[in-house]
Amino acid sequence: MATVDDKPRGLRDNRDFRFWWGGTVLSAIGDEVTLIAFPLLVLFLTGSPVHAGLVGGVAAVPPLLLSLPIGVLVDRMSRRALMVGGSVVSALSITSIPVAYWVGELALPHLYVVAFVNSVAATVYRIADTAALPRIAGEDQLGEAAAQSETIWGISAIAAPPLAGLLFETAGPASPFLVDAVSFAAIMVCVLAIRAKLGADKPYPEVSWRQDLTTGVRVTLGRPLIRALTLLTAAGDFLFAGIGLLLIVLVRENGASGLETGTVFTAAAVGGILGSMVAARVEDRIGMLPAVLGKHWLTAALFLLLLIDLPGWATGLVWGLISFQISILNVIQVKYLMSVIPNGELGRVEGFLTFIEQGSLPLGYALTGVLLGLFGTGGTLLAYETVLLALAVFATVSRGLRHPARSTG
Repeated sequence: MATVDDKPRGLRDNRDFRFWWGGTVLSAIGDEVTLIAFPLLVLFLTGSPVHAGLVGGVAAVPPLLLSLPIGVLVDRMSRRALMVGGSVVSALSITSIPVAYWVGELALPHLYVVAFVNSVAATVYRIADTAALPRIAGEDQLGEAAAQSETIWGISAIAAPPLAGLLFETAGPASPFLVDAVSFAAIMVCVLAIRAKLGADKPYPEVSWRQDLTTGVRVTLGRPLIRALTLLTAAGDFLFAGIGLLLIVLVRENGASGLETGTVFTAAAVGGILGSMVAARVEDRIGMLPAVLGKHWLTAALFLLLLIDLPGWATGLVWGLISFQISILNVIQVKYLMSVIPNGELGRVEGFLTFIEQGSLPLGYALTGVLLGLFGTGGTLLAYETVLLALAVFATVSRGLRHPARSTG
């Protein structure tokens, strides 16, 4: 009989990883279902797009404000306990929505509170989950684990939107939240079934709270290669925060139907899954740094095609190919970070990266809206293309990328 200390031949033979994968899939799909169901429910109750947007804005606050301290907790406490605790809080908060709806007491302030509380719990879970992955997968399987992690988000992007819409329309406005709440019980079972030690090694270094909060910043920015990769990723997150809005406007102007508009985003999810599947082979063939350069130059070249009046399916193909490139690089970068960052610092680094990502998303989305209003679709596409070319040039001339051997200390 296999023991906890046995080294599995691959992730398929890794019992702990199978439980992690199941729990993370449920978490990702549940998050996406809730993300879609919240504005639908607010619109159903109030008919106000403003409130629908504000509820989403409330949910965006905790990752921005709390990612750094949550990263400290992830490196100082049991990651298993944090993942289970986050699931319990999410389950209770989400369950309150269908209960209040069925007794006729559901009000808008209730939804604001649940959106905030659930976002806090989800942020705790995500950071702890990412920091626990190297312990579960093992050092020899980090690349495959990173690919599987990227695949999960592609699966959730495909499965969650139709699931949320179907539940909302057929089983009632509160049903997506009930299904999400039930999924948290399954997530807890999966996390508790993992045998590996998930926390950082003790004893923890005695440092001040201020030092703890800034550890992720110092570790990330103190290594030139990781700093260059982080700057490129943050700029890309900022730029593409509003890509959904831009693509919707673009394909609608080009005469696409509602179905064609939806397939654009399905193509992106499929491209992401395919990219995660081939990322390891790409890295083996050309290495990480050529993959970084290739991604940025190819993305800039592909994006130029969107300046042509393409039918909806062709726009989806282009965006799917771009998502394919992004997914490959995401997998390679995540593997690299997990392999070079000490496990005892991984939570704080992930907290800092989450802070950067979440801070860029609302600003980037707002900027896209402003550009569309000022310059129209064509001008916004040109602005995007200019930034993409600038990022490609930066990747080419960056010292951190050109001299990686000097960038790992």
